Amino acid sequence: MRVNAESGRVLHDTRRYRPDIDGLRALAVLAVMGFHLFPALAHGGFVGVDIFFVISGFLISSVLLDDLAAGRPRFARFYSHRVRRIFPSLVVVLLASWAAGWVWLLPHDFAQLGKHIGGGAAFIANLLYWGEAGYFDRESVAKPLLHLWSLGVEEQFYLLWPLLLLIIWKARRFRIGIFALLFFGSFALSLVTVQHDATAAFYSPIDRFWELMAGGALAYAARDVRADAWWRTQTLVRHLCSVIGTTLIAIAIVRFDKAAVFPGWKVLLPVVGAALIIAAGPQAWLNRHVYSRRAAVWVGLISYPLYLWHWPLLSFSRLINGDPSTPIRIAIAAASIVLAALT
Repeated sequence: MRVNAESGRVLHDTRRYRPDIDGLRALAVLAVMGFHLFPALAHGGFVGVDIFFVISGFLISSVLLDDLAAGRPRFARFYSHRVRRIFPSLVVVLLASWAAGWVWLLPHDFAQLGKHIGGGAAFIANLLYWGEAGYFDRESVAKPLLHLWSLGVEEQFYLLWPLLLLIIWKARRFRIGIFALLFFGSFALSLVTVQHDATAAFYSPIDRFWELMAGGALAYAARDVRADAWWRTQTLVRHLCSVIGTTLIAIAIVRFDKAAVFPGWKVLLPVVGAALIIAAGPQAWLNRHVYSRRAAVWVGLISYPLYLWHWPLLSFSRLINGDPSTPIRIAIAAASIVLAALT
């Protein structure tokens, strides 16, 4: 399995694009937007971020593993690709948020926004918000860039992951053991931390790293030619994996709410669900007929700027006019899609 590092699109040995990955991205971003804009319909839509983590870990680890297998780790190239992928849309949203804050925010709030813009640009937003109110607190609605916490976690992971993956790769016989130690260590720390400090467990990069590593494990497993050949013959099992994975995510979106102890054990539902859908492959029935539909793929392709735009629009709307009505929320969703497509 290979990945086009420029677009982030997944290619099989036949160099065929996997539209179902973009369809899964669409599910993730729509879940997050549903939670923010229409919480009555998607109580647990915040798990969309966890789905993003698994997808990202799978895609980026595939790129890195390709380079390692070829004996030419190119970290400078990897980071330059990350900059070109992340920064253009992010800079536009940060500048737009600054301009909106200049017009509508009071001096104290505008100063705080400036701090959050700096944190978002430096990918340390999660560390800033860690020291402030929790993600689900009422004060969070007054922070137009709160959602950038997830970018912070992701980029902090990728600051370390190439080097860690190189060490794991060179260990040869101990690869699985070292990976398992890091993976389960991060997961165990998350379970312990969430019991006495849910905010720390939510924002801490170390507590979240295992979610991205779950995608990395899929990328590594896909490199085993014999295992991959066997897996391709398990048609029914792959269909079931896709269905079970989708069911787990649906349960999380419908049944979870902001009162849940999260991440904790519950985060296993979206993480395992996303992993099962990716592992099922593009020929699984749901992947082929649902996640690969043109509309889903299109939303997936704009999912990153769509994620960036929707929360500032909602947050500024609340700051200016109070809690927005349903028609305003629908208008915010539509505006987010238009801006994302343009961005």
